[in-house]
Amino acid sequence: MVHSAFDVKELLRNCPVKIDSIGLWRARLLVLCIDGSLRVYAADRTFPEELEEEPDVIKKSDTLQLHDTLIGFAKRPVSCMDVSPSKKLLITLSDAVTVHKLPGFDAVAYLTKTKGASLYAWDEKLGLLCAAKQKRLIVFQHDGGREFSEVKEIAAPDTVKSMAWCGDSLCLGIRREYVIMNITTGVCIDVFPCGRIASPLVVPLPNGELLLGKDNVGVFIDQNGKLTHPGGITWSEVPSFVVINAPYAVAKLSRFIEVRYLRSPHSLVQMLPLREMQLLPSSGYMTSSGPHVLVSSDTAVYGLLPVPLGVQIVQLAASRNFDEALALCKLLPAEEAALRAAKEDDIHIRYGHLLFERGEYTQAMEHFSVSSMDLTAILSLFPSVKLPSFVSMHTSGPFLEASASEASSDMAFTQASSEYVDSMDGNAQEPDQKEEVKENMSWYQEKQKNIAFNALAGFLMAKRVALVGKAQAEDTDAAVAAMVQHKCIGNASTDFRRAKVNSKYGETGIEMATEYGTRELAVILDTALVQAMLVSQQSSAAMELLQGPNYCDVNACEEMMLEGRHYRELLQLYKYNEMHQKVLNLLNHLAVESDSTSVSIEESQQHGPDAIIEYLKKLGGNDPLLILKSSAWLLKSYPVKAMNLFTSINPPLPADLVNGYIKEHAPELQAMYLENVMINDPKNLSSKLQNELVIAYLEKVLEERAELQSQGRWDERELTEVRKTFLAVLENATAYNSEDLLKRFPLDGLHEERAMVLGQMGQHQLALTLYAHKLHEPELALKYCDRVFLASISGLKNRELAGTVGKQTVDKGPANIYLSLLQLYLNPRSAIMEYDRSVRGLTSTRNAASQRVGSAHKTKGHVARKIAQIEGAEGMKQSLSSNESAAESGKSEGEDFVERANQNGGVQSENAMLDEALNLLRNRWDRIDNAQALRLLPSDTRLQLLLPFLEPLLRKSSEARRNLSVIRNLLRSENLQVRDELQKCRSRVVRVTSERTCSICHKRIGSSVFAVYPNGTLVHFVCYRDKSNRSSPPPAIKL
Repeated sequence: MVHSAFDVKELLRNCPVKIDSIGLWRARLLVLCIDGSLRVYAADRTFPEELEEEPDVIKKSDTLQLHDTLIGFAKRPVSCMDVSPSKKLLITLSDAVTVHKLPGFDAVAYLTKTKGASLYAWDEKLGLLCAAKQKRLIVFQHDGGREFSEVKEIAAPDTVKSMAWCGDSLCLGIRREYVIMNITTGVCIDVFPCGRIASPLVVPLPNGELLLGKDNVGVFIDQNGKLTHPGGITWSEVPSFVVINAPYAVAKLSRFIEVRYLRSPHSLVQMLPLREMQLLPSSGYMTSSGPHVLVSSDTAVYGLLPVPLGVQIVQLAASRNFDEALALCKLLPAEEAALRAAKEDDIHIRYGHLLFERGEYTQAMEHFSVSSMDLTAILSLFPSVKLPSFVSMHTSGPFLEASASEASSDMAFTQASSEYVDSMDGNAQEPDQKEEVKENMSWYQEKQKNIAFNALAGFLMAKRVALVGKAQAEDTDAAVAAMVQHKCIGNASTDFRRAKVNSKYGETGIEMATEYGTRELAVILDTALVQAMLVSQQSSAAMELLQGPNYCDVNACEEMMLEGRHYRELLQLYKYNEMHQKVLNLLNHLAVESDSTSVSIEESQQHGPDAIIEYLKKLGGNDPLLILKSSAWLLKSYPVKAMNLFTSINPPLPADLVNGYIKEHAPELQAMYLENVMINDPKNLSSKLQNELVIAYLEKVLEERAELQSQGRWDERELTEVRKTFLAVLENATAYNSEDLLKRFPLDGLHEERAMVLGQMGQHQLALTLYAHKLHEPELALKYCDRVFLASISGLKNRELAGTVGKQTVDKGPANIYLSLLQLYLNPRSAIMEYDRSVRGLTSTRNAASQRVGSAHKTKGHVARKIAQIEGAEGMKQSLSSNESAAESGKSEGEDFVERANQNGGVQSENAMLDEALNLLRNRWDRIDNAQALRLLPSDTRLQLLLPFLEPLLRKSSEARRNLSVIRNLLRSENLQVRDELQKCRSRVVRVTSERTCSICHKRIGSSVFAVYPNGTLVHFVCYRDKSNRSSPPPAIKL
């Protein structure tokens, strides 16, 4: 026996007449005897005049006494009796159906047509009564008073053995089958055959369904004959009668009375050993405290009194039948709502613990979710979950005696795995088999753990929506309050962020350990939820949670994620909490680890250098020190990517700061960084940095030159990669100190680089001397002239657009750069001598400067430094004297050479590079001053050699002359046309009559001075002038 649903009480014993039928009306027991008499028994506490107000129950402590006897109540023995409490009717069947009014037992109706009926069915709700007479069914309707009117008489398919109402239809048990008959149409629906042993048995249920007997099985159907509960109730043997006392079904068997649940799985509740008793249904009057089932013998009556629901619930919970206990809780009356809620909560908690012990984690979490169990108490079942430091863990409940500190893993996992191992030990004798058992045990533990944490994640996710929403609302209220208090958005934003951080640790410290606010609960929940998702391999869900608003505790989650190597989720946790230093430290650690070990391409992309660069770009240049500190590994392993990072961050990093950091930690990369800055962000490259850049590359070139010279492989005209890069830097950089750089150049080499520097200084003749006479590269010299010429033309156009150049301003020096090159070709000796003189001046200046630096240490004060500066200036003046004299005279180098050549009687052809000079004239005839070029040529130059130069020049001159002639004629024709048009306008005739009016003032023109518009409109001249002052009308002709 699981628990006691009914208590057996003896209501009557030693009845003087054999009992035929019994019934219950409120607290009265109605006994119909075989002699046709009706005996009424009532409790001692009732009195005749108070029966109307008497409670409808018979208490267990009551003793029934004979209250009244009605002799001759029935003419024949009564086979069936029903009491209708709501209509206060007593319905009996003896020779016919008779109806009496309660409580006085006055006869109301004697349904003559039902004489010979074997049974009837009464529907108290609809007031319908159906009597079965052989193969006929007679339906009556109660009018609510004292009358029963016949509704219909229907033919039954066969002799009816059992029947009951189901809505407006009847379910009939006829011989060996069940049918449902519609009393309106008479249509029958076959349900299923009856059993082979027992007679048909139809029992109506309180919910409108029917219980049909098929041998020892009770089948549930609805009003349409469809099965509603698969399987049905299986009795111990074939029942002779079944009555319903929700939530139980009570069946009379041969040896005892059996009580089972109506709800699936219809388990056994109680067995009552009342062998000699006859089971009779009580009246339809159902009450949770009165007897619903009466049992009688020939001389005694017993009542099955329901045990109070509260007692049954306690019994079921104590025996761990929690499903049944919860089902009974739902039957508690509304006035006991508080008791019902308390009992359900306690049962859900205890049931959840039991299911958790059994390894049914999903069901356990469902019960925890509808209980009032504290969140931390639920999480204490999972000792491996890391919680925030302010959480005080609950001690283990009655179902969890082992504490979290004593258990290496969850108790449920250990218990389940031990059971699994025990089941396998019998078959595992060999070492290989034992090893296999260990592997299976590990797999089983991992599987159980995955299931448990998956259930925990689902439970926490269901709780999260409301809890986190409430926490966010509190954060919003706190931010609004801060704005109102401080009246400053900046302060309010700071307070809001501070409130969010404080919510993770509580503002009351230890006091929050026993009772947590909404924010603290949100922190606990999110922290546990992320860990549960990760353990149950729900990485995508964990990432989605971490990317959105969350309250995860960083320290707790960090510990768990590091242990489980959940680096992607840990990075997202750091990012959400704006812990940039930790993000970068972890990325650097993972990148170093991926370099040292073999990892997949996907992991390399997620945690490699690209991930670091991408994150640093998102930070921008707001924290340059953090970016520089976090890029140390990049500088060593991926210098090119590091350089691109430094130059692509927006807002850009201070170039001076980055250069200083690289110079200290990776000096070999300084030139690469500065070059990247010059290419990608030249505005951020100061003159100081440009100096460092060119000097760094010069040192690289000098080192390479010394190494190649020691190997005997140095070639001045061959450009290595380092020299090409150095030349590109010299070409693009414009703010470095050229004079200081020249002092570092060797005298006998690096001529192309020196020429580039001299060009930046404006020393074009010296630069061309290097190209033409040192390097012997006419093509390089020509390219240099083209570059200077195009740059000068572009600068002149820009100045003209800006309005800073007048019409008479002409820059003759750069435009005559080709004359300078021509001069070098025609007089190479003079050019080389001038170059050597300039280099000697530079060398003497460098030596003097070094001597002055040595003497400056021996002198004191400001006077010594001033003297050194004056001497240096004098040395530089000597080296550039020729160029300054040319500039003071307002002539270019080429013009000055032409003048000196003319004074000396022309250029001598001895040692002249005539072929190069003629080639220059042939290729650049359109950019050179032709007259001066001809004057520079030696007098003995053959005219045939000048043909390639003069032919296109003369052709262009002739073409220009013809074009100018055409333009002149066109302009002359246009001038004639304008004169003709003017003459026509002047000869125009306007007729003014007395009716013509001014289109402005609308007065007559008369003899006043007037003006006429081109469209013929006339206005007073005064009106036209006034309107012209106010606006700009089309011009008019004054007449």
